[in-house]
Amino acid sequence: MDMDSVKLDLHALPLETLQQIAGHVDRSHRPSLYAFGLASKTCHSATLPLIFHHIHLSISSREALQRNVNALVTTLSRTASAGHVRYLSIKGSFRLSGASRIEGYKSHTSDRHSWFETTGVDEILGGEEPSFPSPHVVYDEPVIAKSSEEDLAWAPVVGLIQTLPRLSKLVYDCRNQFPPTLLDALHDHHPQCKLYHLTFRLRTLLWGTPYPYEMALASSPCLYSVKVECCRRDSEGDDDFNQEAMMEIVASLAPNLKKVVVVNLTPENSRRYYRRPREPWRGLPGFVSGRSIGSLTSLSLLGAVDLRPPGLLQAWARHTDFSRLRHLALGGGYGCEGAGVNDEGMEWIAQNCSFPRLKTLRIRMQRDDMEAERPNYANNAITFFREFEPLDQLSVSGPLEPKILDAILDQHGPTLKKLTLRPSEQAFTPSNHRVRRDIPMTFTKEHILQIHTQCPALQELAISVKRTKSDTLEAEMYKSFGQMAQLKSLFLTLDCSDWGVMRDADSRDDASFDAFDRESCKILGFLKKGRLRETLMNCAVDETLVRSIWETIYSSKVGRGLESLKVWTTGGGQWGTSVNNASIPPVVNHLSRSWLVERVCRDDGDVTRVKELGRRVREARDQEQTDEYRRRAEYLRKEKDIVMEPGDVEEDSEIMQVFRRVWPRKEGSRDWREDWSSLPL
Repeated sequence: MDMDSVKLDLHALPLETLQQIAGHVDRSHRPSLYAFGLASKTCHSATLPLIFHHIHLSISSREALQRNVNALVTTLSRTASAGHVRYLSIKGSFRLSGASRIEGYKSHTSDRHSWFETTGVDEILGGEEPSFPSPHVVYDEPVIAKSSEEDLAWAPVVGLIQTLPRLSKLVYDCRNQFPPTLLDALHDHHPQCKLYHLTFRLRTLLWGTPYPYEMALASSPCLYSVKVECCRRDSEGDDDFNQEAMMEIVASLAPNLKKVVVVNLTPENSRRYYRRPREPWRGLPGFVSGRSIGSLTSLSLLGAVDLRPPGLLQAWARHTDFSRLRHLALGGGYGCEGAGVNDEGMEWIAQNCSFPRLKTLRIRMQRDDMEAERPNYANNAITFFREFEPLDQLSVSGPLEPKILDAILDQHGPTLKKLTLRPSEQAFTPSNHRVRRDIPMTFTKEHILQIHTQCPALQELAISVKRTKSDTLEAEMYKSFGQMAQLKSLFLTLDCSDWGVMRDADSRDDASFDAFDRESCKILGFLKKGRLRETLMNCAVDETLVRSIWETIYSSKVGRGLESLKVWTTGGGQWGTSVNNASIPPVVNHLSRSWLVERVCRDDGDVTRVKELGRRVREARDQEQTDEYRRRAEYLRKEKDIVMEPGDVEEDSEIMQVFRRVWPRKEGSRDWREDWSSLPL
């Protein structure tokens, strides 16, 4: 039969085949799933299990909750899809009165997540836990009582889950304490449902015996995954024992708990109580140390966590069997880069722990050399990474060295599918005032080719690239990523720092520096104007440059095509010291833009989409800068009798003099922010 005469008819395909097609469409491009469902009634039926597999509820008020649930129930009934729901996610919070949750401690500081949003970095780092001294009070509201007004406010959700016959996963991410009626409904109607409680906290640990409901929640057979925020001492000066309690819950109370995330906080105002000794932990009722041990498959200790031995990690090893872990995270979070595992911690882990089932590891390392030098740091790190069985995913941040990278790739390269490498060093001067020479590791083209050779299965890579004014060496770095045949996702941290200014005694100025470039800056005496000029040139990352980087990688790509490229421009104004000047960050922050490039498959050909990450925050900063220029121009006019346009008030500053050496003023521009562009690659 002539193949041209064969007509493919979607209607004639079995439902199971259409569901497989819908599944492929869903994985490739979720929006297209809805378009596929519009093709016919049969296609629509094939998409329903995927569309309703995961449903969300957003919580803002009691009334809105009732409306949202009513609308959802109507939709599920109309499409006969209640049986398709496997996963219910609830996020938000509501109050039944206008009273403040926190009694006693008052603060105008935003919470750490709100602070994270003001940085714009939240769009870049996604699910990263932010660390910021924000208010945190352990007992900030009474324990929710059964049949109380707040508990009964959750009746719509309770009614909803009773109509979902196959619910297998409930994710609870609400600030309100988990309601008793909802817990009862889970036990009665979905005893096998896995509860992911992302705002878990015991409020009454200081009262001798925690409230019975808190213990009932902590020992629920549905409890499968927990995220808890805790600290040494909260903003009111009360000791927080939630981490100690969580260890005991893992060891014996929650029979099906498998995943725990502990975010260690540094609460606002807590340092004023730092010298006061901590009260002894009295333990949870019924817990007997050593009688049993937990079997977690995932443990994450994040935030401002102290992992120096003897201490926290050893305590966790007494409460859960590390040999059962498949995922382990030690340190991590934006804003707490100095917290992590030092060489002694890595040595203790290598000598005392076994992780035969571990597949993913995330670790933040630290030299911990403020008080004394750590000559065994690199060797202990090498031993540490060699103690693990070959991993599928590995994320390493902190002080890296080439021989540590060699050990990582030798041991784990052949099996790695995802690799993150973010080298960093501490900028602060040690307490004994010795000179620090450590510079964050710079990856070369040879390192990229080494990763290509030793990681043949690598699909996702996050790594830093040193900006060198878009020169040939930098372009060759981008080309080298194209040799990774399986690579589909690339996250490049464009490093604009210049630590050699303060850390490298052999550092030399560029031979092209003229007399102006060789002058020392008045605002920072250790810095030459030429080095400042180079920093500004490196920070200038606009859409044109990012598209050029994408095309350079994409055109040289072998194997599967690159699907996404994320670019995070950072490090500008870092010269190996914590000293800076207030006039530099506004310019650096404006130039240092970050981007997401994605390849979208369509019938008429692939389309490249480019989006600036953190744009909303950047534009808000720009508006503040514009307002400041107007205020300064008005001040000069009124107080100094100097008539000046707002866009001219900055022109005589030293940083603008350096800026203008690269980007002269364009005709008709309002100020310097309209005059720059990136250097062509």
